[in-house]
Amino acid sequence: MNSNLPEQIEELIARLRNNIRKYVVLRGICLVIAAGILIFWLTLAIDWAWFGLTRMEIPRPGRILFLLAGIGILVVVLLRNLVWQLMAHLRTHGLALQLEKTFPELNDRLISIVDLQQSLNPEKEDLPPLTLAMHQRVLNEASTLVDKLDLKKVFNFRPLKNATLVAGVAVLSLAATAVASPETLSHWSNAYLKLSEEYWNRKCGLNAVILAQPGDRVVEFSDRKARHPAGRDLTIVARTIEGKQTPDQVMMQYRTKSGHRSRVMMIPSGEGEFRHTIGDLVEDVEFILTGGDFTSVIPYQVETLPEPAISSMKAVCQYPDYTGWNNPQIGEPNEILISGTELAVPMETLLQLEGTSTSPLKGIEITGRDFVFQARQDQETGRLLMRCRYEDEQGIAWHEHEFSDSRQMITGAGFTIPLRVTQRVEKGTTPAGGETAEPDAASPKHNPLYDEDYVIVNRDDLLRIVLEDEYGIFNLDPIRLNLHGIVDEQPQIETRLYGIGRAVTRKAFLPFEGVVRDDYGLAEVAFEYRIDQLEPAVQKLERQPGGALQFAMSEAAETPREKLDLLPLELEVDQVLLVSFQATDEDHLNGPHVARGETYRLKIVSDEELLSLLHQDELNLRKRFEQLIEELTRARDDFHQSGEKQDEPELLADATQRTLNILRKDAVEADAIRMAFESIRLELVNNRVDTPQMRLRLEDKIIRPLEVEVGTAFRTLNEQYRDLDYELQNRRPAAELAAQCLTGTDQLLTTLRRILSEMQQLENFQEVVEMLKEIIEEEKKLKERTEAERKSKLIDLLN
Repeated sequence: MNSNLPEQIEELIARLRNNIRKYVVLRGICLVIAAGILIFWLTLAIDWAWFGLTRMEIPRPGRILFLLAGIGILVVVLLRNLVWQLMAHLRTHGLALQLEKTFPELNDRLISIVDLQQSLNPEKEDLPPLTLAMHQRVLNEASTLVDKLDLKKVFNFRPLKNATLVAGVAVLSLAATAVASPETLSHWSNAYLKLSEEYWNRKCGLNAVILAQPGDRVVEFSDRKARHPAGRDLTIVARTIEGKQTPDQVMMQYRTKSGHRSRVMMIPSGEGEFRHTIGDLVEDVEFILTGGDFTSVIPYQVETLPEPAISSMKAVCQYPDYTGWNNPQIGEPNEILISGTELAVPMETLLQLEGTSTSPLKGIEITGRDFVFQARQDQETGRLLMRCRYEDEQGIAWHEHEFSDSRQMITGAGFTIPLRVTQRVEKGTTPAGGETAEPDAASPKHNPLYDEDYVIVNRDDLLRIVLEDEYGIFNLDPIRLNLHGIVDEQPQIETRLYGIGRAVTRKAFLPFEGVVRDDYGLAEVAFEYRIDQLEPAVQKLERQPGGALQFAMSEAAETPREKLDLLPLELEVDQVLLVSFQATDEDHLNGPHVARGETYRLKIVSDEELLSLLHQDELNLRKRFEQLIEELTRARDDFHQSGEKQDEPELLADATQRTLNILRKDAVEADAIRMAFESIRLELVNNRVDTPQMRLRLEDKIIRPLEVEVGTAFRTLNEQYRDLDYELQNRRPAAELAAQCLTGTDQLLTTLRRILSEMQQLENFQEVVEMLKEIIEEEKKLKERTEAERKSKLIDLLN
């Protein structure tokens, strides 16, 4: 305030300045209010127009842009019409001029006083008196006029009225809207202040879910995002939101990651549902749904991920004790790397199926022929639930149990499933009500369901493994594993009677030779025999296998032949004895398995009858031996005659070939006869009917000469005739070789005839034996007739 002006003028200027500022503030506020409400209506109109065209909300960035533009306009209106004008410097000189202009009656007095007071210093005493007098007079006149001035005339109130009118209309429209349609204000607030993604209140409403496999599982979107296995069909189901109307049609617009776009009409699939399937989806996709007045504001996004797979898998086995395979030095290793689809382990093996997945796991399911095992993490509690359900042929569960939490079968990308390979578990092995009775601890065949720590797998089962990763994606093609339970087969018995025919004496002993084998170990070997129709009996051997895989019986001292002595059995003539070799394995879980070898039917005969039977065998052998000598003699004569015709060397060559063939055949026949005589000798010894003289004649006169002399002679002659045939084929002189062959043949025939003579002498001896046997038989019959006649005479005397 200028202290040089008179008080009345200074007060006038101050009131004018204040009125001007009030005017500016009032008009500026009205303009700002009008501009703000106008921006409200403009943004609302834009939103309505956008929704009418697209059925979608304005994207959030667009609304932010509109909001910033409106704020910018408000700031410009505020600065221009209020701030900047309030900041303007209202000078006294300018205000005085405005008053002079508005009020002509001042006649420049006010401006003169202002100018004079601003240019002169009243304190100065050197002013002329006339100037001071004039100044005082103007001041007095102006002061008198100032009191009569109406400052309202200075202002033009039309702009203020216009601004007030516009602001009033704007406020009135906003107030009316707030009363009549408050949801409009809420709509605008949600759109531009809260920046909500969806703020339109639609009559129709849709949300999307994925119908995933296996089992048509419903997969919800989380924050409009979901995951799906790559390469599989993607089935989208649009569902009507509860409380909303169902549109007549639903259109799905989707775009793949590579930029492919498409629009499809979804197929109605039920009340309030529409469906569409994108086949073999291999890349990410996003889509929106449009139906009625509804359009998805935020696109749904589906990320494709590879299905979980097993990168490595092995079986850690604990074999049954009877196999002995838990010893690293025996059988298969305890850890078996599974590189294919086959796994074979002995029955009753406990194994840990350990595997590693290509992604972290949330669950695993293993399905067998009659069981379903599931391990899955509970989403609410985070607890791993592990259950196994056993089903019958109709798929009806008849037993189920839950595994303890202490067994963490899934850890990250790894899994460990305990399995037990056993015999088939039949329905009904547990009592009604699901409670199981205590197993008989003494019985090795207790119910395998009592072992709740393992999944029971029947032998030869196809396991189908389905993995679920942390995103809920399954491998739709199950991993297949053929798990074979190797059944402990019965022992394999390859034995035969040694030196025994179909008839034996009461005092014979029966030697067995051969070998008995088992996959994992033999527990016991024995003879099993039955006399006529009596019950079978078993006689254990003194030498036992003791768990060995093989039990041999041979001529070796460490594995001698095993003999069944018939003398303690007190057999009678004409009885029938059935005898076989028996073996038992060490399978105490599903066995033991008992196997029997070939059963031999033996008739009990007297010593004389057995000798008679052997005599018949000797006669047959002698006839065969005589035929051999005759055949070889004819071959020798043919060879000799062909050699005498020196002008026809081809005849000698043909005769050599024929003789060589006969030699080879007769060598085999001679050895067969030797073996037959050896068998007769063994039968004599094993039946305990031999004598030193009989053994000596057979061994020294027939068997050993056939083996040593005849066998060597046949081999030598064979080489000589081969050399001769070679020389003849090459047309070389071979008279000397032919003579050697002829001499060798004669020597062989001499040896054979000597042996034949011994056979004939043996036959004479046997004939004497036969005559003695006939005399004994006649004496028996005579004695029987005498006894019969004596009884008859006694009966006659008594009568």
